[in-house]
This record gives sequence, structure tokens and C-alpha cells, in this order.
Amino acid sequence: MSITRPDSPCIALCSTALGDNVCRGCARTFAEVSQWCFMSADEREAVWLRLPARLRLLQLAAACGALLELDEMDGVEWGRLPAGGHYRVDEAGRLRWRDAASAREYACDCAGLSLERAAAWLLEK
Repeated sequence: MSITRPDSPCIALCSTALGDNVCRGCARTFAEVSQWCFMSADEREAVWLRLPARLRLLQLAAACGALLELDEMDGVEWGRLPAGGHYRVDEAGRLRWRDAASAREYACDCAGLSLERAAAWLLEK
């Protein structure tokens, strides 16, 4: 069963044109935005599948007062805060934090947490 999607994830709030590495509108990276027309259908689908998780990272970054920067670690995208730590929401819905200096990982069950409380937990780390 194929999924019918719009031609592009763009929602006309592009911030990559302003210098952001990740668009605050559609959550695509600058490279994905600039190469979209040249991507194969499979490449585009891979981007579409990453967007829901990236949108969560964008929301958390904004709640922390930061722009989203992405790093791939162990085949998974993680957001990076200016202080240097990395964060992501895992498949079970837990908020994960990886300390940049020690690579130690912490988890918080964020079910029921407000975005502001989840951001506060990240900033405490």
C-alpha cells in the first residue's frame, strides 16, 4: 500500500533561507531542502519518515531556547544543545540525554510531561 503525500513537506515557513541548518517549518535539513527536486522517490520517502521525530526535536530545541542542530550517532539522529549534550525521543517515548563529555545516557519517561517540563529536564542535565 503506497502513501499519497504532497509534493514536498514545505509549509512555507522556511528558515533554512535565513541560515538555519534545520528548517523550523518542515524540519528538513538545508541539504534536504536544496536537493529535494533531485532526490529519488525512495530518498524522499526516507526524509518523510524522519520528519515526525525531527519535529519533536525542533519543539524541544525551541523550548530550550535553541535552534535544532542534528548529529547522527549509532545510526540515529540526535538533537544537540549549545551546551554540548545530545537528546532524542526514543521509540518508547522516553526522552534520552547523552552527556557530551562522558557519553553517559539518561532517560526520562516524558509521557504526560509538558514540553516546558521536558525542556527543563534537558537543561538540568
